[in-house]
Amino acid sequence: MNTVALLLDDPGNLYQQLLVREAQAGAARHGVRLLPPEFAGGSSWTQLESINSHLRRESRPDGALVMLAGGQFTSSAFERVVKSGMAVVFLNRIPPWRDDLRKLYPRALIAAVAPRQYGIGEIQARHALRLAPRRGFVILVTGEATSPAAIERRRGFVETVGDGLNVHDLDGHWSDAGAEKALSDWFRIGAERERPLDVVVCHNDTMAEGARRALANQGAVSGRNELGLVPLVGCDGLEQEGLAMLSRGELAATVVVPPTTPPALEILRRYWDSGEQATTVLVEAASYPPLDR
Repeated sequence: MNTVALLLDDPGNLYQQLLVREAQAGAARHGVRLLPPEFAGGSSWTQLESINSHLRRESRPDGALVMLAGGQFTSSAFERVVKSGMAVVFLNRIPPWRDDLRKLYPRALIAAVAPRQYGIGEIQARHALRLAPRRGFVILVTGEATSPAAIERRRGFVETVGDGLNVHDLDGHWSDAGAEKALSDWFRIGAERERPLDVVVCHNDTMAEGARRALANQGAVSGRNELGLVPLVGCDGLEQEGLAMLSRGELAATVVVPPTTPPALEILRRYWDSGEQATTVLVEAASYPPLDR
């Protein structure tokens, strides 16, 4: 039976908890033994230590599913992994050097599974166009400005809305506290802070929660009670977070991002069975509630 390591980033992240559950459910189906998941706590150095510990073992795993932590990884760490004979599938975050590594080791499996981030932006844009008047004012709370996922989601959003909306970006750093601070600071010093606000769109549901708190607080201190009614659009669509927020009326819409571990395990199974080498598999997100076509 093949053995697979699961190296993730944040144990408190609900989406990553979903990745673990889906991997555990699919392991027996694909004939693999899944090692207990390891979380790096956001530190690339911690994750590197996990990788090195697997390489030092006599019975190293046959494959690894990896969501890269932090932003400090270079290809050298994973070159050692590939040389050891382990198959690697990156989850959600695809490093820019992945293709170079594949060229160096064309017979190894160095694959990736990620959401189509541009499509997430498209869905959020369609909701914003539905919720706001033409040329309405929208705040887009992104993840970290340099994150490839945030860049692609923003591009999908901006290109889809075109000139239909006026969009102002804020960096929410993927967290509820980051989004709350970014929006609160904008209400304090933003050049357009008195402008009527039609929609707030956030790159994840966690940031939408922080944005909702900032809107409620600003409405209370300024007397602009309408801020508490500004519709919010999120992303991830987890049952215990985004979908629960929708049921409570705290979100107008979200985007459901499917887990990436099931297709990643399928990639490993096909590679071990037949040598098939997948490269990048992009999974499609879905709107909730559904958009009319």
